[in-house]
Amino acid sequence: MSVLTVRGGVPHVFRATIDTTGRVHQLPFTSNYLKIRTSGSPCKLFFHEADFDADEGYVLAPMPSTSQPYGEWEGPVEVSKIWVKGSGGDAVIELVAFQRRG
Repeated sequence: MSVLTVRGGVPHVFRATIDTTGRVHQLPFTSNYLKIRTSGSPCKLFFHEADFDADEGYVLAPMPSTSQPYGEWEGPVEVSKIWVKGSGGDAVIELVAFQRRG
């Protein structure tokens, strides 16, 4: 069984440069698994608008290191909308959302 079959087919990919004011991104489906890669500054990933507004309750995708050219976070999360902010500067992100089927 391939990774695409296990994680639900063709993923949704979102690429952007995020500053410290942040932004919201609406996914085209309810995602069951997210993966985010950052370069530049770390990136804060929020799952609720209230947390985004209060700047709390976030997951931090780490800063790249000398041994890895990008920071990365991934995990099972059921969301249809996410909020992201750069932490300490602009963050270049690649967000991949997977939809589990069946």
